[in-house]
Amino acid sequence: MYDKQHIADLDQRAKSGDITAQLTLAGLYESGEVINRDYGLAARWFIEAAKQGSSRAQSRLGEMYLNGIGVDRNLEKALGWFKKAADQDDASALANIGWMYQEGMGIPRNHQKAWKWYLRAAQRGHSGARYNVGYMYEIGIGVDADVEEALRWYRKAAKQGNSRALLHMGMLLAAGEGTPRNDIEAVEAFRKAAETGYHKAMYNLALMYEQGRGVPKDMEQMVHWCTRAAESGYDRAQYDLGLLYLKGKGVTKNRESAKLWLQAAAEQGYVKACYVLARCYHKGRVFKVNKDRAVKWMRQAAEQDYARAQFALGKMYMAGDGVEADPEKAYACILKAAKNGSRPARYYCGMMLYTGKGTGKDLHEAYQWLYAASKAGVKPANKALVKLARKFSEADLAELTRKAETLIEQN
Repeated sequence: MYDKQHIADLDQRAKSGDITAQLTLAGLYESGEVINRDYGLAARWFIEAAKQGSSRAQSRLGEMYLNGIGVDRNLEKALGWFKKAADQDDASALANIGWMYQEGMGIPRNHQKAWKWYLRAAQRGHSGARYNVGYMYEIGIGVDADVEEALRWYRKAAKQGNSRALLHMGMLLAAGEGTPRNDIEAVEAFRKAAETGYHKAMYNLALMYEQGRGVPKDMEQMVHWCTRAAESGYDRAQYDLGLLYLKGKGVTKNRESAKLWLQAAAEQGYVKACYVLARCYHKGRVFKVNKDRAVKWMRQAAEQDYARAQFALGKMYMAGDGVEADPEKAYACILKAAKNGSRPARYYCGMMLYTGKGTGKDLHEAYQWLYAASKAGVKPANKALVKLARKFSEADLAELTRKAETLIEQN
């Protein structure tokens, strides 16, 4: 326990060049547990210890310059101190250099160099670096993709309690792509990470209970873990929980709870939640009809390139439903939806080009979109396509069909 006399003695020893005292004093000022927190004084004593060659001080000082804590942010100085510590094989410094290369912070982004620095840190036991090496092997960033190598490094980090490594390890084992599927081990990985409070792991554990994979199917447990993930702020869990209350699946149907969780996810920008909320307010089958809210949430979903929302918003503009009728805006929305793969939007787009509603009449473009809709199984497009085909020569039809096939490939 430190009292005023102990602090005074530490200060005197630190000023005399005692490196242990400098590090202790820096740590006390940084933590604020014994004396008032003062990052500036913490940085001062870390600098003194770093000048004497302490890799711990050099590494911590690099972090302070990297984040602008106690000193002005300076990426060049951060990298300089990290490299001094890295020369002494300080794992945290090695990992931080990897991070700077990965993010291009003060140096050109270079994933290959990032991987090499992470690997050095990982080999020295750094948990975060082991996760990063695993992730880069999983995705194929900076190194050739290798699921088995990814799993090997995830397992190392997982043994150190790294929750992100546990999550990714579980996801790879559950997917069974590039490695044998193992639902039981996946569940255990998700559970360990979930018990640390990691919301994504809670959500994945909930899905395993819902599907009965690696554990007996149990909707009560599914709802339990989904609720915990939702309460932790995870938007996907909030959306799923909203749907459960909306449908009464695993819980008693409750419109207010459904609205609460769907809105929580929508307010975080989760596109499916935005769209479902919009539909609920638009149709009035679940919530009281509110066209303003329907338009608000439909726009938010459409702005994220969600094809179903773009198509629905286009129809709203076409009909003047909740918005002022505007055929040109309707066509613009429907065209975006068609380009994003909406099958009914392809048909509507073709018909609007055919009739000239909301856009200039263009039979060539109309044919291509109607062809795309027909190929996608939209039956009304077949009749319109046959009628429109009569207006072209065989040579024109061959060229239009070729263009339509290209359109399908691109959209």
